[in-house]
Amino acid sequence: MTNFLKEIINLKKKEVEALKVKRPITHFVDSKRLLKGVRSFREAISIANRVNLIAEIKSKSPSHKKGFSKKFDVARLAKIYADSGAAAISVLTDKKYFGGNISHISEVRRVTDLPVLRKDFIIDEYQVYESRYAGADAILLIARILTKEEIKSFMYLAKRIGMECLVEVHDEKDLEKAIISDAKIIGINNRDLDTFKVNIDATFKLISKMPDQIIKVSESGIASDHDIARLRDAGVNAVLIGGAFLGAKDIEGKIREVMGDDKG
Repeated sequence: MTNFLKEIINLKKKEVEALKVKRPITHFVDSKRLLKGVRSFREAISIANRVNLIAEIKSKSPSHKKGFSKKFDVARLAKIYADSGAAAISVLTDKKYFGGNISHISEVRRVTDLPVLRKDFIIDEYQVYESRYAGADAILLIARILTKEEIKSFMYLAKRIGMECLVEVHDEKDLEKAIISDAKIIGINNRDLDTFKVNIDATFKLISKMPDQIIKVSESGIASDHDIARLRDAGVNAVLIGGAFLGAKDIEGKIREVMGDDKG
């Protein structure tokens, strides 16, 4: 793990501890909201004979420090994605590095019925409860920053309160961890979290090593219909795309250009 990734995790630990003081975990555990209105993320992204789109909402990223748009409007983006055929919406909630907020999840839920994936650096069961309380239907678990025991524990807890998990991997070591943990949905991040370099070949290197029954997602660096065609042929069920859309002047047009008929 690089110093930058360690920096992110150390900050996240401090954030979570501060949240626990402000709002104890019992506030979530005892809430009747946890099991209400869950939508199946897995079903939405595994429709057969197409590459299903998970469209991402974020205002910036370490690779786009200036931000994607001065007029960052969560509800507007969610509507555009839903109207353009997205199967699900990914919401990045990390504040410092991605300009996100946990409240963005409820903003998305107010304007669309699509399942919502919470993307963040989840390292504590507090965040799992917090995600469902905020309205997330699924959460991202990053294999690189978690032990297989933690992945199993968070997956079990998420399932118990109605959520599904997308376990993200980048290399064979991560993938082994995810498979051992019995992950049902695995996302291959084409962006190396240590170097932030993007190479879509990461998907093609790892997908053949996945059991057939796993729902396969390719993340990052996907920017053309050619990429989609290659990923479809490789057996990818869904793609997670943010930057290619958010950096475009015409988001709807860019989605049509990249996804073609593979929307849904």
